[in-house]
Amino acid sequence: MQKYGEPALFFFMAFFWGLNYIMVKYAYNYDVSSSILLMRVLYALAFSSALFFRQIKFPRTFAEHLKVFVLANLNITAFFSLWFFGETGVSASLTSIIIYSYPIMSLAASYFLLNDRFGRGKATGVALGFAGLVIIFLRSVDVSDYLDLIMLILAALSWALGTVFYRKFLTGYDSAGLNTLQLLYAMPIVLVIALITGGINRNLMIPQFNLIMLYMGSLGTAVAYFIFLTLYRKY
Repeated sequence: MQKYGEPALFFFMAFFWGLNYIMVKYAYNYDVSSSILLMRVLYALAFSSALFFRQIKFPRTFAEHLKVFVLANLNITAFFSLWFFGETGVSASLTSIIIYSYPIMSLAASYFLLNDRFGRGKATGVALGFAGLVIIFLRSVDVSDYLDLIMLILAALSWALGTVFYRKFLTGYDSAGLNTLQLLYAMPIVLVIALITGGINRNLMIPQFNLIMLYMGSLGTAVAYFIFLTLYRKY
């Protein structure tokens, strides 16, 4: 299972996540970032709670609650908010390139914060992988507002810091349970951001928009994050 199962999990994680960048563009046909942010987290929380209900175990101390809250707002709130607002002025392909600069940031953060050491092979592999993305999508690079570009870079940084924080403080938690908890702990802040950046569009009950959010919340978030935390805890 390990020989073939883990590469297969990685493939599906990457596929589910990659499709999200295109889905965001489809969602923009119906509304702006604030409602997309709220609905994605809401659908992901509902789906993850239903799927992983038995694995949810709440922290017992204030310090542990605080750790989960920090993870939630790095991995979910800040990452999603900066990504969704940044992609309004950037193509889906360029957005994915910028977001996936996160492994380089994560390597640097783990070097300084976790004392991780890695050889030339790993560093070369990360550089080649990122260079491949740039080459593939080079002709799609189009930025109308550099503030959007900055937000996407900050989104990648937030995700990188979140993964390092998880590795340092929370690897003892069940991946499925923690996946659900981070969505729950992010929800209040996500709701506030949605309210102050445009409110909640009550006319979004149309099937097309909700099907997009259903995909992004289920496979694109709940399942993909579960696979990510499972693999990251090990590797």
